[in-house]
Amino acid sequence: MKNLVNKIYTKDTIARIKKKNKQFGVEHNYDVDLILGNHLIISLFIFIIALMDTTLLKSILIVVAYFFLAEYLFFDYRLAKRRKKLEKQSTFFFQILSLTLESGNNLKNSIELTCKNMDNELSREFKKAIDDMTLGKSLNESLDDLKTRIPSDTINNIILNLMESNIYGNNMIESLNRELNYISDKIILEAKGKINKMPIKISVVSVLIFIPLLMLIIIGPLIIKVIESLNTVNF
Repeated sequence: MKNLVNKIYTKDTIARIKKKNKQFGVEHNYDVDLILGNHLIISLFIFIIALMDTTLLKSILIVVAYFFLAEYLFFDYRLAKRRKKLEKQSTFFFQILSLTLESGNNLKNSIELTCKNMDNELSREFKKAIDDMTLGKSLNESLDDLKTRIPSDTINNIILNLMESNIYGNNMIESLNRELNYISDKIILEAKGKINKMPIKISVVSVLIFIPLLMLIIIGPLIIKVIESLNTVNF
């Protein structure tokens, strides 16, 4: 299967899919060669079925459309949901991390203590980074690998700031609190956006429901009179 995948797909495509696959994290990691191989089999089946009912060009376009749709549904859509979930968890996680740093712990111990005090997807990703350090990786190597498993630029910026603070001795707590304020502002803005959209949705629903009813009330009696008149004429 791997040899077939390497022959059919470009190196850039395989690299892109592998990058997305890694962003599912430690709990959901799939066999990329198997996924791409299955897509080939399904696309061939779709092509044969389409060719029986339409032209060659349309059949090719249908297969191309399938590839884009399959990648979006299997990777992009699910990763977008994971990103939102991780970002919601990040506020509390980094608040606890900030408190442990303020208590005088170093970054490694602070991450370890934070992971012990909660259990969610984000904490488990950081726990994997701690496990990597136990196996011999440096703190920054583990955090750099952690970034590849997180599909959120917001969280990855925080991780990057932690790494740089660890290397250059910058004020880690100040940098972390600044990023936390940014996340909080982002969550508030997203909430306001959802609230602002609600009246528009309600208005649209109201229009779709009440206008036809109003028209029926106004025009209904007129229609009845017309029908009665026609019946009188026929009689």
